[in-house]
Amino acid sequence: MSQGMKEYKISSFADLMQALMENPEWLEELRKMILTQELLELPRKFENFRHRMEERFDTLEKRVQEVKKKVDAIERKLDKDVWPLKGMWLEMKVKDNILSFFSEYLLDARAIDQEKINKDLFLAMEKGTISKEERIDALRLDLIIEGTLLNTGEPVLVAVEVSYTIDDFNVQRAINRAKILEKALGKKVLPVVVGYKITKKAQNIIEKEGVLKIVFSE
Repeated sequence: MSQGMKEYKISSFADLMQALMENPEWLEELRKMILTQELLELPRKFENFRHRMEERFDTLEKRVQEVKKKVDAIERKLDKDVWPLKGMWLEMKVKDNILSFFSEYLLDARAIDQEKINKDLFLAMEKGTISKEERIDALRLDLIIEGTLLNTGEPVLVAVEVSYTIDDFNVQRAINRAKILEKALGKKVLPVVVGYKITKKAQNIIEKEGVLKIVFSE
C-alpha cells in the first residue's frame, strides 16, 4: 500500500461501501472491472438519443403547427366562399316563409311587389323627393314587407337586409335604405337585418339605432 494511504479492513459489504465512498477513484476502477465499455457508454448514448428525440419532436411539432395553420386558412376560405351561397339560401327561405319569420313583430306580413316599389320610387325621383342614386340603392334591398305592428297596430313597411353574417355594413345599409323608402313613400319604414351570425359592432349599431334583428342558429 502506498505511503499515506489509509488502510481498510473489509469484513462486510458496509465496509466496502464506506471505502468506495471515501475513495471515488476506486469506485471508477471497480466500474471498469465490472462493466463492459459498451455499458459504460450507455449514459452518454442515452443522452445523445434524448437530444435527437427532442429535436425530432420539435421539428414534428413545428410541422403540425404549419399544417394546422394551412388547414385553418383553407377552412376560413371555404367558409368565406360559402357565405354568399348561405346568404342566398337564407334570403329565399325568408321570402318563402315571411309570416313565420316576422310573426314576432307583425300581425300580418306580405312582400311588396318589386314592380310596384320600382314605380313608386321612380315617381318620387321624378318629383325630386329622392335622387336617382337613392332610388337605385333602395331597389337593392333584399326584401320589402308590409304589415301591421303587433305592439301598436300601426301599419308599417319593413326594409330587410339578409346576410349569413350580419356586420355593421349590413345594418347601416338597412337603416339608409329604410330612410329612402320613408322619404319616397311617406310611410313609416323599419330597418331589419336577418342572418345566422352577428358581429359585435353590428350589435352596437342595432342597439343604438333601434334596428330589428332576426338571428337564427344553423
